[in-house]
Amino acid sequence: MLGTIARVLDNGGCGNHSPNFLESITIMLRIRVSHKLEQQEIEHPSGPLEFGRGPARNNVPRCVLKDLYVSKDHIRILELEDGQVRIENLSQRNSIRLNDDTILATGTSREVALPVHLLVGETAVDIERPQPESEERLLQAIASPLLRQTDARTHTTLMELGRSPSPETLAHWFETVIAVQRAAAGSQEFFQQTARAVVTLVGLDRGLVLLRRDGRWMVQARYPDPPPPPLNQGEKGGGGREFSMTTLERVARERRTLFQSAPSMANSAESLLGIEAVAAAPIFDSHDRVVGAVYGCRSHITPHAGLGIGSLEAQVMQLLASAVGVGLARQEQEARALRRLVQLEQFFPGDLAREMEQNPHVLDGQEREVTVLFSDIRGFSRMAERLDPMDTFRLARDVMDRLTARVQETGGVVVHYAGDGLMALWNAPKDTPDHAARACRTALAMLADQSVFDADWQARVGGPVRLGIGINTGLALCGNTGSKTKFHYGALGHAVNVASRVEGATKQLGIPIILTGSTHAQLTGGDASPPGFATRRLCRARLPGIDGATDLYELHAETATEEWEEWHMTYERGLLLYEAGHWLEACRTLHTLLYGKTEHDRPTLMLLSRATQHIQEPPEPFDAVVDLGHK
Repeated sequence: MLGTIARVLDNGGCGNHSPNFLESITIMLRIRVSHKLEQQEIEHPSGPLEFGRGPARNNVPRCVLKDLYVSKDHIRILELEDGQVRIENLSQRNSIRLNDDTILATGTSREVALPVHLLVGETAVDIERPQPESEERLLQAIASPLLRQTDARTHTTLMELGRSPSPETLAHWFETVIAVQRAAAGSQEFFQQTARAVVTLVGLDRGLVLLRRDGRWMVQARYPDPPPPPLNQGEKGGGGREFSMTTLERVARERRTLFQSAPSMANSAESLLGIEAVAAAPIFDSHDRVVGAVYGCRSHITPHAGLGIGSLEAQVMQLLASAVGVGLARQEQEARALRRLVQLEQFFPGDLAREMEQNPHVLDGQEREVTVLFSDIRGFSRMAERLDPMDTFRLARDVMDRLTARVQETGGVVVHYAGDGLMALWNAPKDTPDHAARACRTALAMLADQSVFDADWQARVGGPVRLGIGINTGLALCGNTGSKTKFHYGALGHAVNVASRVEGATKQLGIPIILTGSTHAQLTGGDASPPGFATRRLCRARLPGIDGATDLYELHAETATEEWEEWHMTYERGLLLYEAGHWLEACRTLHTLLYGKTEHDRPTLMLLSRATQHIQEPPEPFDAVVDLGHK
């Protein structure tokens, strides 16, 4: 038994306990959640507890994390009998970092000793076991300011204070202002705590927080709430207003705090029935515009009748108004940052999105060497004819979901979707020295997913689901390729056009993944087959819409077997003989690749066909470049 609490509270979205979950609950774990948007503390009694952006599931208590980089279901913790805690990663794409800087990969779990520190996205989660000897003192230290706020009778108001505040009273003022700022900016609690402070701190009889919208003053919070019934209802004009329009309009016009004593109110044409004095302090937004006011009044029916509002009281009113202004500016800034992050995360994995948020200049046009990948689904139009529109949509979505995940796993950026195809790039906006190798590993991972597509869709589309992937490396202009009103990060230039045409060449050559010579050179630094990749030079080709000729290579696998090495070397010998004009020798070499094969290699057949034709009708002049005249 480590301690008990009388009830369990819902801390800013954490916990999934019933309101009737009361009386003597054993506290087993104390959990602190820290994020720039929230601070939470949970006392969890027993059993499993989950963390994530999504709602609770399977009746397991849930701490909802307001972090875009956290998965909907991300962490499950469970205290074990030996005092350790099992940490399980529920996410399918995001890891968890522990306090020893080790990574808990997706779908794995680990048993650790307490205390433990976890980092997910931008959120820190600290788990410990509370100690009985320190728990009471901790609760007292935390609860003391809150208890002082709950009972106005324990406060020393400014009127009662005079001109010499004690250190305790100054501390109470600061605690009150901090309590206002800790509330979520723009929330009802935020405004309500401010209105309450006008009464409990300043010592006025009524507090209001008003915002100015379209020239109208709208009450956001009042204390006490609801407002008192109108005074002197039998008299002409009885009832009055909650606030003086004259005072508020003057505050907006003069942009300063105003306070009025009883004599000034008596001469006002818009005096409020039953009010001795008022004070109003302007609330400024981030553009230094008056967007509201903190307003207070003193009534003649209180024990303070006849006493006006002093300068010290008005200055504390301005302090409260400044706290509201800072809170609203923070809310506006966080909303902008959140919108920007949501927009950036449509294109980038979490770490790149955060970098771009911190350094917006990466959106400016930058010429960078990048590796560009284009992919699409072979025969997608034919498949769409067999499927209804909903199934066509689901097929494209399933394929794009998996291909996107493969790109993000290697730090790439998906910059464009077009129906059944996508465009991705590496080495922008973040430097990635091995960008060509990453793109090739991604392409092979995409190809490995074909078995999943086949299992799910082959029966419905009437055949296998196959991909075509083209990769090229070169200079491109990277940045916002959209407009000023519609953001789109992408890349433009010759290197991008070549990659697109290479993807089209996969249809004609019957090869699922084709690289250009520039990408191949990045992998090897030369002409040899790169370590860890099985490649074959297919031909030198003219691509549609591209000037000059381009060397094309097949990317076969990540590791080369002895059989593959022998096979591709035979093909490349035949290719060299063909390009040298030795067509008969090329035919003799290439024919050996056809023996005992049930499925024949299309580039071998195409090269044999061209060599045979040249033997029969020698061309003048001979051009060894293959013309792939259509995309």
